[in-house]
Amino acid sequence: MNGFFKEDIYENMELLLLLSSNFKNIAKATTELMNLRAIMNLPKGTEHFISDIHGEF
Repeated sequence: MNGFFKEDIYENMELLLLLSSNFKNIAKATTELMNLRAIMNLPKGTEHFISDIHGEF
């Protein structure tokens, strides 16, 4: 048993075909997905706002 249901594979066939065109095997695709997920969870960078609260400029 491979852990996949046929219904899930058929429902996600378009996504699976796109992934298979970019990655040679499941391990490489999984690694890339984990890297992207890790990048998404990084803290947001510092934003600097400059404001003239006295209305002089």
